[in-house]
Amino acid sequence: MAAASGVGFAAGAADPLPRVELVLNGAFDSYPWMWTCDGDVRRSSIPHDHYVSGRPTADSTAWCSQRVRVLPNSSYLLNATVRGPFAFVGVTGAAGENASTWSGQGDWNDLSVRVSTGPDTTELTVYFHGWYEQASYDVRRVSLTGPGYEPRPCGEPGGPASAPTDGPGSTTPSPTCWRTYIP
Repeated sequence: MAAASGVGFAAGAADPLPRVELVLNGAFDSYPWMWTCDGDVRRSSIPHDHYVSGRPTADSTAWCSQRVRVLPNSSYLLNATVRGPFAFVGVTGAAGENASTWSGQGDWNDLSVRVSTGPDTTELTVYFHGWYEQASYDVRRVSLTGPGYEPRPCGEPGGPASAPTDGPGSTTPSPTCWRTYIP
């Protein structure tokens, strides 16, 4: 008779969650908009070239943000493609999670920053903006990846992204919340 093996599966052990994209409409190429913006923020009108332009003023940084669901005690990576002086991107959370970066380059360039969540954190706010009275900025893509569950196309009912809007300078083809891609 063979001896029992000491190698086996741990009882109750779970596979780690996959790394997923947590930002909705981070490429600015679909309706509904999913971002909350303040100030002069506009979607590009060039077909098949999707990005957002912000024009800061003396009273506004042309700020846009989106809340996303995350897991406690986890690490996330924020990536963005931006251009223009004083183009800021970042993440903030209720437990003091703050990570941001910025670029002053005139050409498109990629930014990235890591953020770790605390033991009670279940959501973060992803944002981008310019700076008061500085030149306009452009953002082509914003991405936050890490462990979790892919968000529903129109956000979670009653959750962080449950109130999609039509977006700056555009109209939505339907009052219902279906993902519609923009040419």
